[in-house]
Amino acid sequence: MNYVDGGFVFEDVYQMARERRGTKVVINWIPATSEELCGLSPRVKKCVLTYRQGLEAHLKCHRIDAAALLAFRTEVYVGESFRMSVRSYVLDDRNKEHIAFVYS
Repeated sequence: MNYVDGGFVFEDVYQMARERRGTKVVINWIPATSEELCGLSPRVKKCVLTYRQGLEAHLKCHRIDAAALLAFRTEVYVGESFRMSVRSYVLDDRNKEHIAFVYS
């Protein structure tokens, strides 16, 4: 429910997912990449960059070693049933995948 520059960030992301029907909106946290930032609105970019700065400290608070995460991303997409879905994907250093639906 992040409110940035006069609007909610999730509304921008959901709109992109609707426009990209069939293609996920992906935000990579680990490794942090800049490719997907090009397609994001200024509001979403600002939010992502802010969260990336505090990610390691946040993980540490939860006793998670950032070095143990090979991949961590958020995926937002519209499913076949036209339902919006948000899932978190993590690949750890044991090559174990962890998937959690945040909203579906």
